[in-house]
Amino acid sequence: MWEVRENQNSVGATQYKAAQSVQECLDYCGSKSNCVAADVDVTKDPPTCWPHLSAEDLLDENVYSQPGTNQYRLTERCAVVPITGLITLPSKRIMRIRTVLVL
Repeated sequence: MWEVRENQNSVGATQYKAAQSVQECLDYCGSKSNCVAADVDVTKDPPTCWPHLSAEDLLDENVYSQPGTNQYRLTERCAVVPITGLITLPSKRIMRIRTVLVL
């Protein structure tokens, strides 16, 4: 879950250039176990993505007003459960699978 703070950013982020949308930025941040927030400059096309990997970036003394930039703070992560097993294919071959279940 994300808490959005409009027109705000913080120091300490490093740009993630591969993101082409707000959702891609949030997906990237959510995939990093140490990501706590992402600043997204929505005045750019595509928006620029600045993930924060330290909670210290979010301390009051490190937060600033910046029109056109929204800060998305990660408030809750989804649980991830690895699943490993065997399946039998129609050809009677057995295949080992490993997948991840996101709750």
